[in-house]
Amino acid sequence: MKLDKFLLAQNMAFLTSIPPESNLAKLLSFCLATKVREKTPGTEILKLTYQLMENPSRLPYWAQDVMGHDLDYTSQEWEALAKMGIKDAKEFMAIVEQELENLTF
Repeated sequence: MKLDKFLLAQNMAFLTSIPPESNLAKLLSFCLATKVREKTPGTEILKLTYQLMENPSRLPYWAQDVMGHDLDYTSQEWEALAKMGIKDAKEFMAIVEQELENLTF
């Protein structure tokens, strides 16, 4: 897959506009800490993640699915998950949605 420079710049601008202590930053840090099998198509992870966006209460199941996709639960994944501090999945994701709406970049 070829990634064009504009798309990269757009994503970098988006990431730099996220406050580091926000739920969104914690969620993205978790995503960066997880690893998937080399042969896992990106469409499979996209499907799982889209299901999360449609049903935010699936957050704990989504996290477990993504972490376990490579059949290796790493300490970095567990640490990133713990830093999310999820007590209520719906509330956590509602805050993520609000943070997304408030972003300006």
